[in-house]
Amino acid sequence: MDPIATLMHLSAIHILMAMLPGPNTVVVSYCSASISRRSGLTAALGVASASLVWLTLSLGGISILLMQAGDLFRLARFGGALYLVYVGVKMLRSRGGSLEASGRPVYRSPFLAGALTTLSNPKSAIFWTSVFSVVLPSAAPGWFYMAVLALIGTQSLMWYGGIALVFSTPFSRKQYARISTVLNRIAGAFMVFFGVKMIDDLRREIVTHV
Repeated sequence: MDPIATLMHLSAIHILMAMLPGPNTVVVSYCSASISRRSGLTAALGVASASLVWLTLSLGGISILLMQAGDLFRLARFGGALYLVYVGVKMLRSRGGSLEASGRPVYRSPFLAGALTTLSNPKSAIFWTSVFSVVLPSAAPGWFYMAVLALIGTQSLMWYGGIALVFSTPFSRKQYARISTVLNRIAGAFMVFFGVKMIDDLRREIVTHV
């Protein structure tokens, strides 16, 4: 397959996956609406940076080693799931109104929050490894791999940056302030759900292999 066509294919796959609501969307929109536009954009930068980590691991074949590590890989996934549950519980317990006003922010560092939320799901590396095994040309030129990192990294930053801009508008922040307690509960419930689902997937996987 032509390298440029492959890049466009990878771009389409990535943006379609990013559009699916998940922990990354929750953390960016939450920081944007409850703290500030700058915090939302910083969280988006954290998500994009961590996405590059998983991409690099996938391109380097390290994710295959993670899968072969067995219990170590499961432990990493369990740790990530616990992080999502932890953050979700903090959201559920947070007070209404802006987090700046409450003085008790769920995320002390938006960048770290975005990065850790993305890194908490090692399956991202497995996903990209699977995609690369099917889509990547067998003899791709050296520049192609750098182009993949640049394309997906930029696209990730633009997508989540766009979410930050939308949720940090005066209108969005005003609406958030009116029903912040309910939205906090919803966001927290989603984070707990994602974490519990990861734990349940691990449980099913362990039971299957026993």
